[in-house]
Amino acid sequence: MPGKLDEISRAIGSLETSVRELQRRMDENRELQAHRHDDNATALRELSAKLDQHAESVEMIRPTVAALELSRSKIATWASVGFTVAVLAGWVVEAAVKWAVGWVLSHFQ
Repeated sequence: MPGKLDEISRAIGSLETSVRELQRRMDENRELQAHRHDDNATALRELSAKLDQHAESVEMIRPTVAALELSRSKIATWASVGFTVAVLAGWVVEAAVKWAVGWVLSHFQ
């Protein structure tokens, strides 16, 4: 029986040592996680500040972008008007040349 009690005592001692080691590791892990959390929170705050700066920049250039969009629209409108005028002018020149050639040829007959 004393041998059995010695075994039980050693097993309990071994378990106590294992529990203390696990508690130590848990404490280290908890500290590490807290450090990581602090680092991540700091990084998120810095990122948020940068994002706010970019949002302010976007707000500042928004009127310029709107003006450029309007100018692009005006350019597209003037381009289509110009193309229409060029086509009409081409038809007029074509009709004038046909008329002139017909008139010249009618004098030689």
